[in-house]
Amino acid sequence: MPAGWRNTFLVVASIFFYAWGEPVFVLVAIASSLIDMAFAEAIVRSRAPRLRKLWLALGVSANLGLLIYCKYTGFLFDNLHALLVTMDVPRPEVILPLGISFIVFEKITYLVDVYRGVCGTARSIRDYLLFVFLFPKLLAGPILKFHEMKGQIEHHRVTINDLEEGAFRFLQGLAKKVLVADQVAVLADQVFAMPPGELGFATAWLGALAFTVQIYFDFSGYTDMAIGLARMLGFRLRENFNQPYLAVGFADFWRRWHISLSTFIRDYLYVPLGGNRVPPWRVYLNLWICFLASGLWHGASWTFVIWGAFHGLFVSADHFGMRRVWPLLPRAAGIAITFFLVVIGWVLFRSASLAQAGGFLAAMVTPWGDAPPLPWVQLDTALCLVAGLVLSFLPLGAMQHLGRRILARALPVAQQLVMLCFAIWAFGRVFTETFKPFIYFRF
Repeated sequence: MPAGWRNTFLVVASIFFYAWGEPVFVLVAIASSLIDMAFAEAIVRSRAPRLRKLWLALGVSANLGLLIYCKYTGFLFDNLHALLVTMDVPRPEVILPLGISFIVFEKITYLVDVYRGVCGTARSIRDYLLFVFLFPKLLAGPILKFHEMKGQIEHHRVTINDLEEGAFRFLQGLAKKVLVADQVAVLADQVFAMPPGELGFATAWLGALAFTVQIYFDFSGYTDMAIGLARMLGFRLRENFNQPYLAVGFADFWRRWHISLSTFIRDYLYVPLGGNRVPPWRVYLNLWICFLASGLWHGASWTFVIWGAFHGLFVSADHFGMRRVWPLLPRAAGIAITFFLVVIGWVLFRSASLAQAGGFLAAMVTPWGDAPPLPWVQLDTALCLVAGLVLSFLPLGAMQHLGRRILARALPVAQQLVMLCFAIWAFGRVFTETFKPFIYFRF
């Protein structure tokens, strides 16, 4: 495709892709994007600092208002109803649009980047809509920042190396998702569907470890597929995971887990709140605000809020002094302690309610007593769980080297099979076309 047509084609295709799942909200997202561009132009043209801040505040508030309405209306209503028992108002039913959390955060980066002067406004409506709707990252990230993508969109080029590297990365993600995450998810769903009273110590830990593997391989697998697809289209997205289960301490964990979210919260929330440039009590307050917001961003439930507070507690502990203690421990011990606490946190994340989380955690810390038997685990599921745990702790370089060696050996065989199938198909097609008159004449 000619270079001048690529962005236009991708905008149309990406909007069509999103409209297939969100035929109504896609119009809202487009209208909101046009409003963003108007606010960004107003920020650039305004000379008075107060007026520029006003336009920025209005733009960010419009995006956050859209997110709050779509994602948190029911949550706010339920909590208000619990406080005001006499309130007799029907609960509003708002359908959560696909990927709205990612779309809103990316749109906010555009306004803030323009306000800070990190980059200029989008060159055209087409370029900005491509940034918002680029389909590989649209539903589950990684979260893009406008200043990282502006140059790539304006000077869009695709090479053979992009196709090769992107296809390999896509296959990596597909393998993570289908061969590990989807298999282990069956076991995690089975255990978390059990009543807390029927959970034994071993069963609870089995379910917790299964979900720990599932969420990592599911999310990182999706990210690999998104990065691979985008690379095949000529875009280089930032990495989103760096072997998080090898982290030592929670500060290190958040440098490795969902990197695009943690850097977004750091650059667009923690730093504006004052970051580390304020008194110590404000630093800890800022950290708690950020992690409570992170928990609530993941879902409209108190379990997510508690999960965010759980991580905020341990990140604050790292800032308070634990970061000087971790180097004194053997690295294996630091990884084991951090991984243990992360698994505890995933129970909060996965539980449907605080009551279920409490019962689940109680079973995980009581190895004594009459425990129900372990649920039946199929051999393939058990192997996937073990493989997921092993791969989570293997060095990344060794994993990539092993994957490339396997692919290098498997590719020639696959090519031969493809060529054989093509030859059989071609021979059959030529045969039928050649003898079609005789066949028709006979019948």
